Amino acid sequence: MRRIELDSAIRRVRDVRLALAGLLVLSMTANLALTVSFAGRETVTVLVPAAAGPAWEVGGSTAGAGLAGARYLEDMARTVAVTLLTLTPENAGHVRLAAARMSHASARGAIGAWVEAEAARMAGRDMASAFYPTEIEADPARLRAEIAGELVTWIGREESSREDRRYRLAFRIDAGRIGLLRFEQMETGK
Repeated sequence: MRRIELDSAIRRVRDVRLALAGLLVLSMTANLALTVSFAGRETVTVLVPAAAGPAWEVGGSTAGAGLAGARYLEDMARTVAVTLLTLTPENAGHVRLAAARMSHASARGAIGAWVEAEAARMAGRDMASAFYPTEIEADPARLRAEIAGELVTWIGREESSREDRRYRLAFRIDAGRIGLLRFEQMETGK
């Protein structure tokens, strides 16, 4: 009787081991199938702003690989232009740090030097400036944007000028991060 119980227990242990081995093989097969299916998928990152509004899209089929959506480029161009052109001697350090965060690694030195030179020029004359965008045109395929607006300059507390200005911005995306490559003033048509 004991021999039959022992044989029965051994068969049950063997059956449980076979069942567990089968589940392990099934689990590994399912994981492999999921990995293969995810490897071929296109990734889309949707960034939702804190305020209600349109979502930003980087990558995906609508923007293309390594491209940003038009709305994202427009918002990025607005942020860059307002940050770089709203400058006082007092906020120059903050603008320099913000410019470094927004710039592509290859352009950080040049953009930082431009902010430094502008801040020094303004400090020597007690100047300040602010940029008010009025129009933005984004080109997602080329990662470029043009932004137009009014640049207001003050000397001391007195407004000294209001000028219509237009700027061209070029960006580059590396490892999912967009960075400013160039920021240049364009001729405005009068």
